Amino acid sequence: MSTSNVPDWPRDVCSTGQREAAVSVDGKDRREIMLVRVKVEKIEHIKTIKLQHFCAGLAHHGGQLYITTNTALHVYDMADGKGMKMYSDGRKVGINVNKCAVSPDGCRIYITSTTHNQLITLNKDGTMLSTLTHPELQCPITPHVTAQGHVFVTCYDRGTVVQVTENNNHQTVTTLAGENNGLTKPVSLCFNSNYSLVVGLLNNNNIVELKLK
Repeated sequence: MSTSNVPDWPRDVCSTGQREAAVSVDGKDRREIMLVRVKVEKIEHIKTIKLQHFCAGLAHHGGQLYITTNTALHVYDMADGKGMKMYSDGRKVGINVNKCAVSPDGCRIYITSTTHNQLITLNKDGTMLSTLTHPELQCPITPHVTAQGHVFVTCYDRGTVVQVTENNNHQTVTTLAGENNGLTKPVSLCFNSNYSLVVGLLNNNNIVELKLK
């Protein structure tokens, strides 16, 4: 196991390649993305990308970093650190662009509107493709897309993880797990090689592994 100190609050993390990751750091006087490489006995700092805005969520695809700010989605080039606003919700009240995930082919970007209980799908240019509202999507926090294109979302208020599937342009929501599986305030989510979902809980030192059928 390797550990490394960061200069301020580490808010989110995502993989950017084999043994490499991006970590968002957000504090009173510091907003940046740290790119790191994981070695056998240490974590090596590669470079830093400075931000001019808050970072709520972080995702990566094809050398691009996708960063949410609660109201907008920005995309940054990892090579030169240049960024641009890709999508803006337009609603000034609430957490409307919370976390994001990118499909394996980079053609779809999923973002959660936590305040409005929605999962929003964009194309790679930032154009909205769909807005999903469903009774099971209560306070959605983190979307996650597997290498096979399966979409999962943590729902904070209900204490659940749901799967979103699309068929003939129609999206359906299926609840996979809830409080009876040990989920209390689920906020983070990832898929591992054991064909299971690993769920992080708010203010809890435990993580929950959900085996998928």
